[in-house]
Amino acid sequence: MCPLCQNRLSGVDEKAIYPMVPTIYRQFELFFKLLIFSTIIAGVTCVAVNLILPQSGYWSVFVVLGILCFWISLLYALRKKDNIPNNITAQVFILSTLSFGWDWFTGWHGWSLSFVIPISCSVAMLSLAIIAKVTKMPAGDYIIYLIVDIVFGTVPLIFYLTGLVGFVIPSIICISLSALSLSALILFEGKNVLREIIKSFHL
Repeated sequence: MCPLCQNRLSGVDEKAIYPMVPTIYRQFELFFKLLIFSTIIAGVTCVAVNLILPQSGYWSVFVVLGILCFWISLLYALRKKDNIPNNITAQVFILSTLSFGWDWFTGWHGWSLSFVIPISCSVAMLSLAIIAKVTKMPAGDYIIYLIVDIVFGTVPLIFYLTGLVGFVIPSIICISLSALSLSALILFEGKNVLREIIKSFHL
């Protein structure tokens, strides 16, 4: 097809120079279609039942919002699938933000600060530690890993010190994991991190 006049060109079609690389949606198209349809069925069914039984309250709103949160998290994970550490960090931020908003929307019970945020930070730190070990993360990336550990440990620490958490065990576990991760990182990879900081900031 001519890009100027849009008419079909004569001659034999040449083989494409660049291969067609299917997207993850194309590779698992049936799976995603079934997943989309399943969430639509769940949402529509809950709304229909809620309308039939209005005396039970507007609980279907929370189901629909939960489905929406699920797709926001999944779509971002698929979009950033090639950078796993970045993806994990972003997922913690997304999950923490959505849970905080959900907690606030439902009348604020504090479960987002007491459970969701510290637990998600703890899981992220463990995941990053395993990925760094398995993939032999370059020295430059250790700086990012160091900053992430500091942030993940500082946020629950602030919540704990300000008395915002009602159940403190998940926050204490997260703070302890952050301290252990930072200690191990400095002891075993401190020279590499220091060398990279000097090189990056021209010290």
